[in-house]
Amino acid sequence: MSDGRWFDGWSPWPELAGLAAAGRSFLPHLPVTPAALARTVTEQLVGRRLTATVGDREVGLTLAELDYPADSLRLATGRVGDVRIVAHDVDWPEPDAGGGSSSIPLRRVTVLAEDVRLRSLPTPAAIPARVQLRIAVSADVLRERVAAVRPGIVAAPAGNGLLQVHWAKHPHWGHLTLRPQVEDDTVVLLPQTLHIGQKELRAPRRFRPIVLPLPELPPGITLTKVEPRQDELVLHTVATEWPERLSRIPLADLLSWLTTAAMTLTLPKLGTRS
Repeated sequence: MSDGRWFDGWSPWPELAGLAAAGRSFLPHLPVTPAALARTVTEQLVGRRLTATVGDREVGLTLAELDYPADSLRLATGRVGDVRIVAHDVDWPEPDAGGGSSSIPLRRVTVLAEDVRLRSLPTPAAIPARVQLRIAVSADVLRERVAAVRPGIVAAPAGNGLLQVHWAKHPHWGHLTLRPQVEDDTVVLLPQTLHIGQKELRAPRRFRPIVLPLPELPPGITLTKVEPRQDELVLHTVATEWPERLSRIPLADLLSWLTTAAMTLTLPKLGTRS
C-alpha cells in the first residue's frame, strides 16, 4: 500500500485517520499519512535544540538522530522494528548535597527500542520488546567524580574497558589501571595492573577499590555495564519499566506528542490512560 492510498482503503486504527484529518483542518500542509507525518516530524526535529520538563526543571537537549523504518507497509502489518533516538548535550538535573540541584552535562544519550510492534486492541499502542539506554559522559565528569572520593588522584579512560589513575603531584611515577564493575547503586573501580616505566606489576593489595556513587537515574532504569572509551565513559542501562508504560499510551497520543514537539520545540509530558 502506497503512502498516498493509506486512508483510501482499510485503516487498522480509526484514531490515526482522525488525527491526520484533524491536523489537516488547521495545518493544511500536514502530511496525510502516518508514515509521511513521522518523516516530516523527524526532519523538523533533528538538529534542533529542544526542552523537556524533568520534575520542576527544564532540561535542554539537541536531537541528533531519530531513526526508524517508517513506511506504511510496516505500519499496516504492525511491525515497526527497532527505533533509535540519539540526543546530544543533555543537561541532566541532579540533587546536590545542599538540598538544591545542579546539572550533569551528558555528552550523548542513546535510546534503542527493540522490535517495536503496533497493537490494535484494546487501544492502538506501540509496544517495544526491550528498551535500552546508553549514557555517555565526558572524561572530565569521570575525573571530577574520582577526585571527589580520592583527592589528589587523576583518572582517565584507558581503552580496552579499563581506566587509569595517577598521582597528580607525580604523574611521571607511573599509573594504575582499574576495571569498572557495577555493584548495586555504585560503580566500583577494581585495581588491576601497576605500570612503572616499562614494568607491569600486579596491583598491590594496599590499593583499595574506588567506589563512585551513580548519578540519579530515572525510575525504572537499571545500570548493567560501564564502558570506558577514549575520551568518555558510557553507562549501559536497561529501561525495565518503559516497555509496559509505552504499551499503555495510545498510538494517536504518541503521534500527537511528536507533532507538538515539532511545532513548539518542547517535549510535552507523555501520560498514560487507564
